Amino acid sequence: MSSSSSAVEQAVATTVKLASGDGFAFIVDKAVAEQSPTIKNMLDVTRGGAFTEALTNQISFPEIKGKVLEKVCQYLIYKYRYAAEGSTERVPEFKFDLELSLELLMAADYLDC
Repeated sequence: MSSSSSAVEQAVATTVKLASGDGFAFIVDKAVAEQSPTIKNMLDVTRGGAFTEALTNQISFPEIKGKVLEKVCQYLIYKYRYAAEGSTERVPEFKFDLELSLELLMAADYLDC
């Protein structure tokens, strides 16, 4: 196996593809995606009878629109960045369009984030 193939496999193992119901897909670091307990459980390969998502590192959310999933991904990055214990950095406000409020609330409830 060449070193470039090994690097690609390692990158795939550390990223997750999150797909919306309307055909949009977002590639995020696995550690970022696991800020959501729901996603973390779906990606846990140590569970007996692991989810297919844990084997493929791909999760589809057919009920979530792309613009909402994009904002969820942005929030997971935000949470990952500012959740560090003992961080002295000032945490800025996380902004979003009010028109997405209900859909974001439903997605956040499902993803427990």
